[in-house]
Amino acid sequence: MLSTAGITMNFGQKVLFENVSLKFTAGNCYGLIGANGTGKSTFLKILTGELEQVIGQVILEPGKRMGWLKQDITGHEETRVLDVVLQGHPVIWKIQEEMEALTNKADFTNKDGDRLGELQEQYQNLDGYSQETLAAEVLTDLGVSPDVHNLKMKDIDTAKKVRVLLAQAVFSKPDVLLLDEPTNNLDIPAMVWLEKYLADYEGVIIVVSHDRHFLNRVCTHTCDVDYKTIRIFGGSYDLYQAQEQLARAQRSKEVGRVERQVAKLKLFVERFKSNAARSKQATSREKQIAALSGQKVLPSSRVSPRLFFKQAKPSGQNVIETENLSFGYPGAAELFTKFSTRIDRGDRLAIVGRNGIGKTTLVRLLLGELQPTGGKLTWGGTTTRAYFPQEGGGLFPDKEASIMDWIKNHTDNQDINNMRSMLGRMLFSGDDVKKHVGVLSGGEKVRCLLSMVMLQEANVLVLDEPTSHLDMESIEALQEALEEYQGTLVVVSHDREFIDSVATRVIVLEDGDKGKPKLTDWKGNYREYRVAREME
Repeated sequence: MLSTAGITMNFGQKVLFENVSLKFTAGNCYGLIGANGTGKSTFLKILTGELEQVIGQVILEPGKRMGWLKQDITGHEETRVLDVVLQGHPVIWKIQEEMEALTNKADFTNKDGDRLGELQEQYQNLDGYSQETLAAEVLTDLGVSPDVHNLKMKDIDTAKKVRVLLAQAVFSKPDVLLLDEPTNNLDIPAMVWLEKYLADYEGVIIVVSHDRHFLNRVCTHTCDVDYKTIRIFGGSYDLYQAQEQLARAQRSKEVGRVERQVAKLKLFVERFKSNAARSKQATSREKQIAALSGQKVLPSSRVSPRLFFKQAKPSGQNVIETENLSFGYPGAAELFTKFSTRIDRGDRLAIVGRNGIGKTTLVRLLLGELQPTGGKLTWGGTTTRAYFPQEGGGLFPDKEASIMDWIKNHTDNQDINNMRSMLGRMLFSGDDVKKHVGVLSGGEKVRCLLSMVMLQEANVLVLDEPTSHLDMESIEALQEALEEYQGTLVVVSHDREFIDSVATRVIVLEDGDKGKPKLTDWKGNYREYRVAREME
């Protein structure tokens, strides 16, 4: 249904893609993975024709339609939410616009009446009169409540805008569906809905995502963007990983074999190049060395940060205790009522729930940033805390500050060598530390924040959405570091693979009575909680 032939593209002196030829077939979902900056979003733009300065061809079967969710959510600001979704079916939308223009025409003629009749017939044949109801259902399924549907896009927050544009992409069921980071700003219920929707999709799906659980659920194939090309592997992300690890081991083994052979040949040349009787053999060996040295192994674009969280001093047994804790924002109904729990040293707690239900509010309440309206909150006397906030952008107010200056201002550990070492572990080496924080990407800012957390050497880590903006390698490195951490962990995340790996206990926030969240303190991991709920 969709294919590429010889796609080659450069950015300045950098070769992004070189002779990429692929075929995507109906009924399959292709997960496009790779390190940040390797060109995943660029490849989607090539497929849509948005980027024209490309060598090669993109071939879409005649008559097939393409839908696209971009990372860029700008535009549509003056458009009604429901209309943005309806625009996802351009044929019906165009007919609707022409019908409205004719209906509102002041000098309506008989010819206009004939044209309006034709349009109304087309509209009915395309099931146009039910489109608004269907669009509303998709929005609601994605967690955009009906009271938002008639607002303008400029009046809703970023998370809802992403959902509206996702609804637009899937609404008309295009033959080819391109999704660029569709799980960004989605909570777990919305992700589950999207997984089920994509499982029944009959067209081609190409999806960019860093959510491993999502990729494993929806993908029939994995497209690896690396080595200036794209390779397609059959199967889920986990199966790809197993195949790629084996391939990496084989490449490493081959490199080692060549290096040993070159070393052996060099010894021969050094030994006999001055020997007249064997000089021809030495010359032959030199040619072999040149041939083997020319077998270059392309470097991978994948680089993993090296995270390590340690405690300067362990805490006492009792870390946090709440007794009948209550909280509500001024002028609003109480959000939490008489919540009691205890977190002990070494507990690994995840807080999960839909967007907007109060997870970050609960975290800020536990940290003392918000004052309870009732009850008692007690922290252990020997606890030290490091906090990774969800909205970390507020910690970068001075856009002209260098990364090194920023880290100096956000840690008590003023050992320059230690700071440089920590930034190096997070892939900021050499002159990188002189970069202004104002030009950093979302992923780079997250790596700065994680450097700050590591330098604090706290015995309690409170991390609110730490995997946002990170690529797969960084998420896996963070996960491994937290698995080895010996202190107490409180983490908020929508990444189910990440939660299941780092947390052994969950507090689940769900919709309860009168708009108040219901809190469930589950002594087990999130996977076990989901299984228990499904059995109820």
